[in-house]
Amino acid sequence: MILQKLSLNNFRNYTQQTAEFGKSFNYIYGNNGEGKTNILEAVSLLTFGKSLVGSPEFDCVKFGEFSFFTEGNFLSRLDTNFTVSLEYNSDSKRKTYSLNKDRVSGFSSEIFGRFPVAFLNTHSLDITYGNPSERRRFFDIMISQTSKLYLEYLKDLNRLIKQKNALLKDFKENGKTGRNDFLNILDSYNEKLIEISSEITFRRLEFLAEFKVFFESKFNYLTSGYDFPVIDYLMSTNGEIDREDFNSYSYDDISKIISVKLNEVIEEEIARGICLVGPQRDDFVFKIIKNKSGDVNQHQGFYLKNFASQGEHKTFLISLKLAEFDITREKTNENPVMLLDDVLSELDSYRVTKIISYLKDFGQIFLTSTETGYINSIKEFYGNDDVNLFEVKNNSILQR
Repeated sequence: MILQKLSLNNFRNYTQQTAEFGKSFNYIYGNNGEGKTNILEAVSLLTFGKSLVGSPEFDCVKFGEFSFFTEGNFLSRLDTNFTVSLEYNSDSKRKTYSLNKDRVSGFSSEIFGRFPVAFLNTHSLDITYGNPSERRRFFDIMISQTSKLYLEYLKDLNRLIKQKNALLKDFKENGKTGRNDFLNILDSYNEKLIEISSEITFRRLEFLAEFKVFFESKFNYLTSGYDFPVIDYLMSTNGEIDREDFNSYSYDDISKIISVKLNEVIEEEIARGICLVGPQRDDFVFKIIKNKSGDVNQHQGFYLKNFASQGEHKTFLISLKLAEFDITREKTNENPVMLLDDVLSELDSYRVTKIISYLKDFGQIFLTSTETGYINSIKEFYGNDDVNLFEVKNNSILQR
């Protein structure tokens, strides 16, 4: 997938701006605060409906205006042209997507996953440093871009959890429904919850069994095999599942585990008025094993979140993102657009060289930086015609 042109109107600091990009490496440089990240943010809003920095849409409206419009022209692997546009009105708080000038009724069904994208920025460190919800979000987005069915299960789960929580809260605070009637209604919610939760958990484990191969390969590439990375899965209902056991859990196994746990906590859920069981409470556990002997099974490793250095966090994260690109490409038959927002700073020259040399095998890349010094390193692996330079200055995108 190639983003050929991007148009911005009253988006962040841009009044009206159009930029045409190269199909390979697009290097965007400029001082802090000039609007480099805003370009990538617009792309993320167009492709998967969310800001890569986590901002709400009303923050993207240029100061003094009431709406913004952004549009991207894409070219697929099969040389098919697509135009995706987004208009947001801050008065009505309404956003409208269009595909090839026709308004879409559902973003998730008509656009999401159709234009795969992977991004890495300073906020991405929340995946390794942050709470479990950040890791669930990372994997859920990645899996959803390759599976519409998984995305539907997530939507069903969120809807069901809200309904069950409302039921529990109402019974706790009001208690107007008789206990037997309440338990019968709760049982019906739990039956559906077991089904959806089992589907999501099973598909997560199935995905991890594939993903770990890509991920371990990228981590080994960046570290030359000195350390070994581990991703385990922590079920809130059953404890930690080792990476070697992902394929050993069937749908029925998971269903039984969740069913037993729901029965165990039913009185606690009633007392607290909240749902306590489901994949919305699971976690992805990141570890590093010091692999001096070459036998990773001799070492338990240490938890990344609690004991890793900043460099180890960043290497782990970059490996996750490179693996995300590869597995998304394999499953969608499209090269995702890679958005890299100031990711080379604070890395040693060895890792910078490793990353740049690896990126040459990717598709279209957008890299922002406050420095121009990386350009020569990039051109060691790319031809001059493959690198397009853009300077962001005075609220304008200038091709150099």
